[in-house]
Amino acid sequence: MIFLKRFPNFSQMQRITSLIIFFLMLIFVVGCAPATPASEKTPLTIPSASGPPKGLGDTKVASKDDVIMDYVPAGPFIMGTEHGLTDEQPAHIVSLDAFWMDQTEVTNALYSKCVEAGRCKKPADLTYYDDPAYANHPVSSVSWTEAVTYCTWVDRRLPTEAEWEKAAIWDPTNNQKLVYPWGDQYQCSMGNFDDETDLDASVMQDGSMSCDGFAKTAPVGSFPQGASPYGVLDMGGNVWEWVHDAFIEVDPFNATIQNYYAISPSVNPMGVDPAITEYRSMRGGSWNWTFGYGRSAYRLWFGKDDHYDAVGFRCAVSE
Repeated sequence: MIFLKRFPNFSQMQRITSLIIFFLMLIFVVGCAPATPASEKTPLTIPSASGPPKGLGDTKVASKDDVIMDYVPAGPFIMGTEHGLTDEQPAHIVSLDAFWMDQTEVTNALYSKCVEAGRCKKPADLTYYDDPAYANHPVSSVSWTEAVTYCTWVDRRLPTEAEWEKAAIWDPTNNQKLVYPWGDQYQCSMGNFDDETDLDASVMQDGSMSCDGFAKTAPVGSFPQGASPYGVLDMGGNVWEWVHDAFIEVDPFNATIQNYYAISPSVNPMGVDPAITEYRSMRGGSWNWTFGYGRSAYRLWFGKDDHYDAVGFRCAVSE
């Protein structure tokens, strides 16, 4: 299956039409995806170290916007899975340098400071951005380009896909890859997912209803019980999160098509050449999304200058 690409000379109506077709095709693709695996166990193994890695659990406060950041020590982890769609395969060992990850998603209040400084554009949809009651909710309706602008303004950057995935679901104490930030079993109370029918008739695969308590976004940090092994919050649900990497779509039903994971560097991968595609990757699921069932290895993509009311971001910085 080949997804419709978006070119710079498309008219506004053509772009809207292409997006509708894109999402209808995506619904079909994911609807045919395998159910959530019980675990992410693969033939790959990483030798266990003697105890937790140095620095695990460390935090710091970012100097420019006072965001709490969690430390992710250097070392290998298993990226991808053999149990998902083609673009999540194969599971492979990746080694990363140490980095710091924002503990929560960038909020409306934080993003507004960049807007007031004249560096960032306002979100495309101002419904919640302009409402003081949502100041501590994640900013959304910002493009990948605008997310890059914010992270640069605060002297950080978007995390790579590999960094995001490691921070979300790698257990460094047991050298084990998890399915969700909190463990291997989906639990509706661990994050803000689609568990209500206020906006649509779709709910998560376990049929849970109104479990997380939010119809749309939640204030960042509302689910501390769903923290990743590194202490990072909201990596499952709330809003999709832009990451650094460009994305090349592949046919999820045709395993003969070579996926980037099959040829990606084993040390600090940065994604495909961004010059060859407008698409950029997103991770983590959101308040209105059942696709991927919230699995952290699941990958989604969107045009780098597109906006969506369930997409936000967080920043990272190298050690």
